[in-house]
Amino acid sequence: MNILMQTTYYYPHVSGLTIYFQKLAEAYVKLGHEVTIVAAQDKKQLAKRENIKGVEIIRSPVLFRINKGVFLPLIVWDAFQAIRAADVVHFNLPSIEALPLALCARLLGKRIISSYVCDIVLPKFFGYRLFNFLIDLINSLTLLLSNKITSLSQDFANNSRVLKRFKQQVTEIYPLLNLADKAEIVLQLKGLTSKHHPLIGMATRVAGEKGIEYVVAALKSLKKDFPKLALVIAGDKIALGEQKYLRKLTDIIKQSEVRVSMLGKLSAAELLYFYKQISVLVVASINSTEAFGMVQVESMLSGTPVIATNLPGVRVPIQKSKMGEIVNIADRNDLAEKLLKVLRNRRKYLKSASAIRRIFNEEKIINKYLQLYQQ
Repeated sequence: MNILMQTTYYYPHVSGLTIYFQKLAEAYVKLGHEVTIVAAQDKKQLAKRENIKGVEIIRSPVLFRINKGVFLPLIVWDAFQAIRAADVVHFNLPSIEALPLALCARLLGKRIISSYVCDIVLPKFFGYRLFNFLIDLINSLTLLLSNKITSLSQDFANNSRVLKRFKQQVTEIYPLLNLADKAEIVLQLKGLTSKHHPLIGMATRVAGEKGIEYVVAALKSLKKDFPKLALVIAGDKIALGEQKYLRKLTDIIKQSEVRVSMLGKLSAAELLYFYKQISVLVVASINSTEAFGMVQVESMLSGTPVIATNLPGVRVPIQKSKMGEIVNIADRNDLAEKLLKVLRNRRKYLKSASAIRRIFNEEKIINKYLQLYQQ
């Protein structure tokens, strides 16, 4: 089968949204399918065309950006031949550039699958409500042009600003994970483990919607119980459009006197070591730009419990596995209380990797998509 997939950002850009499609594309290649990815040429040094792990990549140049969004005026031109050759076109939404590609695919008689992953929540600026409305409208039109719609969870679909209008058409398919077979020691983390305990982990880029400041505030109140505790963050320290937030967070950390180590981007093998060394993973996201948090399942498979905020979709891994606690959104007191509960009763939350894999089974995930393609 010839599969064309579109996502705004692709490797080497790292986020849950991009890893999701990268793992899916690479899985299809291993099964013998032809896969082409259309994405933004978000850095000028990236090749316009290349092959990575058997996946053909077409990158369309960026004319300008609005926050983290990009405008790709040549994307239909760049992708036209790939659309003509495709048996199915699969969009990774939200993505404003998916709409012209969907119109083109429809005119060429192609079948369309759209995976709507999360809602966009823009920072407040003059006219941000209008931009939110337009983005939602563009994604809604792409969904209307789609033959099949998927979501990472029915819970998110039922509560999403955009997807709830299509919830009767949604197929729930969990994301593929980015877990390595073998762990590789992270030297900075190795130094921390001997001096600090417990280690509270976050696997996230440093961004305003990730709620890192609430974790810092919660840990400050736990220093009496655990004077040697530390927060360790694995993820991009200099995330796109988040420089202002990084400066704000740096000041918050200094004032809190909580030990915080930012490890930057880690490889999959290093992430596996990270999950195994921390005492608990925290997903503290504060809005619907987070709609699942696949790092939760990766942590669970590594034997580490999770605390996550009560957001649609984000709460699903804990609800399904019972391997952690769900906390109120942006509530440092509730977070501190749940951290204390998990740290004092950690064994209660441990489940076997096989039990977690039965819930989040990669073979079933891939086959669900392929069945939708064949339909």
